[in-house]
Amino acid sequence: MSDNFGGTEATVYGLYEHLDRSKIQFDFLNVYGHPIAKQKRLEELGARVYDLLLKRREGYFKYVRGIKRFYREHAGEFDAVVCNVQCLDQIDMAKYAKRFKIKQTLVYGHNAGHGIRPSRMASLAIGWNKRVSHRFVDRYIACSSLAARFAFAKKDAEKARVIATGIDTEALAFSAKKREEFRTKFGYGPKTVVYGSAGRFDPQKNQFFLLDVYKEIGLRDPEARFFLSGRGPLEGAIREKCRQVGLEGRCQIVTEFLDYQSFYSGLDAFLLPSAFEGLGLVLVEAQCSGLPCFATAGTIPQEAKILSSFQFLPLEEGPAGWASSILQSSQPSDREDAHLKLKEEGWDLEETARKYAELFQ
Repeated sequence: MSDNFGGTEATVYGLYEHLDRSKIQFDFLNVYGHPIAKQKRLEELGARVYDLLLKRREGYFKYVRGIKRFYREHAGEFDAVVCNVQCLDQIDMAKYAKRFKIKQTLVYGHNAGHGIRPSRMASLAIGWNKRVSHRFVDRYIACSSLAARFAFAKKDAEKARVIATGIDTEALAFSAKKREEFRTKFGYGPKTVVYGSAGRFDPQKNQFFLLDVYKEIGLRDPEARFFLSGRGPLEGAIREKCRQVGLEGRCQIVTEFLDYQSFYSGLDAFLLPSAFEGLGLVLVEAQCSGLPCFATAGTIPQEAKILSSFQFLPLEEGPAGWASSILQSSQPSDREDAHLKLKEEGWDLEETARKYAELFQ
């Protein structure tokens, strides 16, 4: 786990908070050398956070010695080891868990593409682990069938358990009060149409394309306003792009932690033109607030579509095509009950935690 509260962290932490911790306890591995996101809260709930730097590039044998030393000291404390991964480049914690007689190993795939092209060493590791991981992985889990097919070998993907990435539906339900607070805080009028997106500022999320879509919408609707929440290595370039396309003063870019019930309630539409997603948790959250969503066709899993107001749009249509489809869509008249629909469909964290707990029975 890292210091960035991203999709994987949100999934794992949400599960942890909703599990019966008298029966299942999580401990966490900090592999980066600085406090992980919400570490104090995790420790308040009973978790331990272990420090273990995993820097394979600084020397493979040193890396392996660190894992072995960790298990020699702590293997007896665990019944299971879960590796939450974007791909199979580093699942050595699962491999060595078996060698140190830990009962269960699970690998949970959270994504369906590479944000940064793997190095030659990482590519070799991914290929090898796909071939041999069945020897030491007891259960394969994925947030979508697309993520399973991307992360695992074909036979392992076919037997993988797909568990919907649940959310706290009550905490993200539409709120008229929160909508007003959001709009007052950021200076939007009650009738202003606000388009928004959220995600880490990196190539996977395709924010340069998003800003071009915002530009096209703005050309056709001069009163429209735009919002972008996140942080990451492309922040400076995204701000520069915003200036280049003439959105200064019309598009707000916010990097600090935000009240997401307020955020989703305050928007009128949610856009996610990602190059790929394991699921796209923000799309589930946005639909919980009754927002019409527009996401990339073909690279975002079909499981992400829950409400009828959700539309998949091909990137090949370009920013102008996206703008046309978005502006022609009808706004939902009632957002109050959307969270109930998601709960009925099994997207609440309580249901996700129940399914997840079954893996350890």
